[in-house]
Amino acid sequence: MSTVRLFVPPSSFFNFQNASQPIPPSIPHAIPGDIYTRLLDIRVPITIASVYAITVHYLNGLASKTTPPTPYSFAKTSAFKYFVILHNALLAVYSGWTFVGISSALHRTISWENGFGGFVHGLCKIHDDSVAVGINDVSGLSPRIAYGSGLWEEGLAFYGWLFYLSKFYEVIDTAIILAKGRKSSTLQTYHHAGAMMCMWAGIRFMSPPIFIFVLFNSAIHTLMYTYYTLSAFKVRVPVALKRLLTTMQISQFIIGGSGAAIQIFITYIPPAVLTDISDTIKENSGIELNYMARGEFVSCLSGGPQVWAVVTNVVYLTPLTYLFVMFFIKSYLAPKRRVANGKADKKQVIEKKSEVVTAQ
Repeated sequence: MSTVRLFVPPSSFFNFQNASQPIPPSIPHAIPGDIYTRLLDIRVPITIASVYAITVHYLNGLASKTTPPTPYSFAKTSAFKYFVILHNALLAVYSGWTFVGISSALHRTISWENGFGGFVHGLCKIHDDSVAVGINDVSGLSPRIAYGSGLWEEGLAFYGWLFYLSKFYEVIDTAIILAKGRKSSTLQTYHHAGAMMCMWAGIRFMSPPIFIFVLFNSAIHTLMYTYYTLSAFKVRVPVALKRLLTTMQISQFIIGGSGAAIQIFITYIPPAVLTDISDTIKENSGIELNYMARGEFVSCLSGGPQVWAVVTNVVYLTPLTYLFVMFFIKSYLAPKRRVANGKADKKQVIEKKSEVVTAQ
């Protein structure tokens, strides 16, 4: 019998209840619990995203109308140049560190030892309260027997929370563009503001698919900010590599969004971790074991907030993917068509190449 299958979730699965559920207090790496939870207050990302979007809209109206754009005077200084280099290098190193950290957490918690069902279990039940084995308490025994730490405790709580905060800092990308006298594109503004809200939803409600966002995006950002650092040093990067990077950005949206959405429809049989003690429990207490010992199918997500966190990310990624595809066509395909039509020479094409836009 298959241990994993797809199902059509009931309407109650999308009921946004228990939205005030607490964040688990056992946050690793000694992050003060009050700071951790306060920064996950919904008012934090909403306020910052709103102020960011309004400010960018206002400053776009003040952007240089000349061609090429005229940067602000401070953007011509050596101090600004060094700041840009430091900013990009810092984000490249941080993104690489996050990728290694979340990859290590996955390696520690995800395995095939219990078959495909056990593998899916590790990806779906990321918090120890979720992966703990519950029993019906009819004799005064503890209602839960711990199964072990999940992905949340092993690193997602830490790296995911910091990655959420990094989305606020990444608006410096837009500030650099504006300082150089250019306008922030709709793509640039939308993806920065949206990423704040999506990372908040995933971490706030501990939605399992958020690890995909952290894993894929940190990998892409490592490459992207390395490219930006090289560009700040005036190192020429081949167009083919920039085109490849944009392709990878689009791919992460499609693959990551699909991987997150599919978890809404997955059910599986968790590994029967009570096998060795099940007979003892039955003999001594008569307690009926839960689904994990009985081999019943359970849904990957817990419904409610976890599901809506996924929906929020998928809704955000849909127009973002479209905007990136349009950017790709305009930046890499349209110039080639103009060359074919004899409307631009090779030098003009090179001059009009667009920079790779920051991924979320």
